[in-house]
Amino acid sequence: DLKYNICKAIDNLTNENPTSHQLWQKLIEKCKVLNEKWRTMRRLNKKDNTKAWNNLRASLNNFYKNKNDFYKNKKEDTEKVIATKTVICEKAESFKENTDWKETTQKLIKLQEDWKNAGFSPNHLTSQLWKRFKTACNGFFNAKKAHFKNLDKAKEQNLLVKKALL
Repeated sequence: DLKYNICKAIDNLTNENPTSHQLWQKLIEKCKVLNEKWRTMRRLNKKDNTKAWNNLRASLNNFYKNKNDFYKNKKEDTEKVIATKTVICEKAESFKENTDWKETTQKLIKLQEDWKNAGFSPNHLTSQLWKRFKTACNGFFNAKKAHFKNLDKAKEQNLLVKKALL
């Protein structure tokens, strides 16, 4: 009965359906403790021991299958996020040389929001993409700033000419 209850406890670990790496790490530790507890219990007769052992194997297999499914889905989600961020980078780079300041500014701001909403991915995977995206955005905004600075200088020159004329 004690071995059966431990197997039930292992089965119940994944009832909550953990949604983060930290939660899974805690459950893995609990599963290890329960497994060790099961193994330290005294041996049963051959027939009952085989049944108990099969019960433990089924519980552990179910637990680790759920864990593996979670990490496979997490990896797929990360790949989707990276693909989305790559597309965002490509769009931003296509706007880098554009001189339609108002419309392109709005598009780049939208791309920045899309980047934020694309989802989480590990920093070591997206740091290069982030640099690429940031370079494209900065290139456009610096060109825009320089353009309007030149316009301001031209306006100042025109003002001086007008003052001199007056």
